[in-house]
Amino acid sequence: MALVSAHRGGAADDHPAQNTLAAFESAIALGCDFVEFDVRLTADGRPVIFHDDEIDDDSVRRSIAKHRHDEFSPSRLVDLDAVLALIRGRIRAHVDLKVRGDEIALVEQIVDALGTDQAIITTAEDSSVRRIRRWSKVHAPDLLVGLSSSARAGTSNWLVRKLVRIESAFPRLRVLLSGANLVVSHKVVARLTLKTYARKRGLPLLVWTVDRQDELERWMNDPDVWMVTTNYPARAMAARR
Repeated sequence: MALVSAHRGGAADDHPAQNTLAAFESAIALGCDFVEFDVRLTADGRPVIFHDDEIDDDSVRRSIAKHRHDEFSPSRLVDLDAVLALIRGRIRAHVDLKVRGDEIALVEQIVDALGTDQAIITTAEDSSVRRIRRWSKVHAPDLLVGLSSSARAGTSNWLVRKLVRIESAFPRLRVLLSGANLVVSHKVVARLTLKTYARKRGLPLLVWTVDRQDELERWMNDPDVWMVTTNYPARAMAARR
């Protein structure tokens, strides 16, 4: 049976509740194995929990990366420190990094707070995985670090955007070159290619994001799947056989 990662706290269709302390408390109370949350940096380097790169703050769209922490409404963003304090010793962390260039300091903070056996790190950035894996081989050998099969962030440069589209069509090569020791795959990509790849290489497979009941029945009971990320953790846990 696969483990359950509560996507953004497992808040389902309640979008304002996603990536909040209340959602994480609910995932803990439910008995989930992991709680998934997204980490970004504000312009002044403060790690906060939010999925998108922009946030609607008092009806104003603000880029998280381009504004200081004190420019946001006090209750609008959750600090990473607050989440780590809440979950420590209660549930394991599935941390999805949405940053480039500051990964090591964040991973050190997470590992110091939780321990290597209580957290996994995922990201869509190939270079981030390579940097984290180089660090972890020395400082946290047991840490699982996964490259998501989603496309890494692009830029306004047309050549880079084209490269991003091309490399996304070859997920096995991306995982191999990144040095990831965890395969993190969209459910469709897992079915087509990455499930076989993970099995042949003896790597744990994390499948995202699975919400439909019939799909949960399939993936939660697939012997090749280590963990499933879902917005409906109660539904996923009930699907275990």
